[in-house]
Amino acid sequence: MRRILLPCVLAFVFSVQTALACDSCGCALARISSHEKLSEKNKPWFFDFTFEQLVWHKRDPQLARELGDAGHDTHDKTTEEFYHFGMGAHFSERFSVFTELPYIVRHDLNVESFDDSDPDAVDHLGERRTSQGFGDLRFSGIFKLFKKGHDFIGPLAGIKFPTGVTAHKTPQGDKFEPEMQPGSGSFDPLMGAAFQYGWRRFKLHGNAIYTIRTPGKQDFAFGNLFSSYVYVDYLVNPQSRFLNTKIGFDTAVHNERKQRNAGGPIADSGGTTWLMGPEFSMRGNDWVSVFGNVLFPVYQDLGGIHQKLQYVWNVGTKISF
Repeated sequence: MRRILLPCVLAFVFSVQTALACDSCGCALARISSHEKLSEKNKPWFFDFTFEQLVWHKRDPQLARELGDAGHDTHDKTTEEFYHFGMGAHFSERFSVFTELPYIVRHDLNVESFDDSDPDAVDHLGERRTSQGFGDLRFSGIFKLFKKGHDFIGPLAGIKFPTGVTAHKTPQGDKFEPEMQPGSGSFDPLMGAAFQYGWRRFKLHGNAIYTIRTPGKQDFAFGNLFSSYVYVDYLVNPQSRFLNTKIGFDTAVHNERKQRNAGGPIADSGGTTWLMGPEFSMRGNDWVSVFGNVLFPVYQDLGGIHQKLQYVWNVGTKISF
């Protein structure tokens, strides 16, 4: 979820479930600008790779099954990994575009219902399962409408295309539920605004983004998502040409509306999550930088009995050329 200069977006991320339960909360666009000592004209292209992991509070599989049998929408995720591969370009010092394709690996424990009246049935309660594959392709852009030096404010917009895997099956041959699939099967536009302001060694970044989620596969639609991010960076060694290092603090707020299926809104979905945590970034030279952070939920007000997030961490690199 980090960057060298421009803060930006959401949830690509993606995507993590509450707001985080269906897409990563990674912010690949947040790294779309070059380092402040460089010009976008000198390094107009960049490659971005981020590894992101979500760690969920585990449930007792028997309890999760009983909740499902009682009519709740329930699952028992353990971890989710996102391998974000991104490429972008600065067409000018004001306009940049970014495209990202994630490879997603989701892990859970089997909590499916079991018919004990069938003598041939096998109970797979608590067995580890994995769904993996490429997720949905995303394309985004930002225009720095008002710009002075490296400070700016401007609109951003993008869209997610339904290119990801949506039919991955369990070891028993049943299709995984939509929240466990790498892709969604939906076209999801997003829009918002971002800003950056610097003062001496400090940088303040922020954005607000709204994603419209349309119906996808299995007659399912994730809830529309509002995300807001604020980052504060401190440049530790401004005179250093190499290993130029920043440390800082990240915060993010996600609010998802109710998910929907053929039966209407899902009670055990949606809600608000507020995440906070430390971050770092380091520029090795004029081409390569590395970054990372770890975020912990300080507030989770989720719909129904929705599973809660324990923490999320990211590490990655950006190469400008």
